[in-house]
Amino acid sequence: MALQVAVKCIGLEPEDEVIMPTFTIISCALAIIYNGGVPVLVDCDPRTWCMDVTQIEAKVSKRTRAIMPVHIYGHPVDMDPLIKLAQKHNLVIIEDAAEAHGAEYKGRKCGGLGDISCFSFYANKIITTGEGGMVLTNNPEYAEKARSLRNLCFRKEHRFYHTELGYNFRLTNLQAAIGLAQLERVDELVNRKCWMGQAYTERLRDVEGLELPVEEPWAKNVF
Repeated sequence: MALQVAVKCIGLEPEDEVIMPTFTIISCALAIIYNGGVPVLVDCDPRTWCMDVTQIEAKVSKRTRAIMPVHIYGHPVDMDPLIKLAQKHNLVIIEDAAEAHGAEYKGRKCGGLGDISCFSFYANKIITTGEGGMVLTNNPEYAEKARSLRNLCFRKEHRFYHTELGYNFRLTNLQAAIGLAQLERVDELVNRKCWMGQAYTERLRDVEGLELPVEEPWAKNVF
């Protein structure tokens, strides 16, 4: 839902393209397709499993509107080259931080690196409300659009008069309370995940043929 709202906020025209990684959940592609866009796939870095940022520019066309980096399994995408490329071609960055609660890129929190970003609160995430998600942006236009879309596009001045089609994507108060309670102890939850990741790595590092998670020098992986 968060991805669908985020992509809707940037106003894709039919057949506009969004560059995204090959290795991610189908939700990323569906958000683009539901909004009339075309997913353009970029292969992934075999070390981090995140999108290979060196392959992105070759995929940019006159129809490209956005790039959707996905931080995989808690490890950040190498964002600086991607941000530089987006600025060069006037592209929007839709940052998928679904699995990156508390992860950092060069000391900056994931989810705060794109023009608009998404977190997931699905049951297997570090912070969970069972289902649901969150859209973040520092763009006032995107923020207002997202608030409207998730609430059936009610108009402030005339509530039941609709000029746009929105969604019933409202998180319930009960779910929000569960999420906020976990947010108060997010450092504890992240530290526990990092300890578990390191414990597995130490014990499995000598198993032949097993590919273990990495942590690049510029990254904080939350596993």
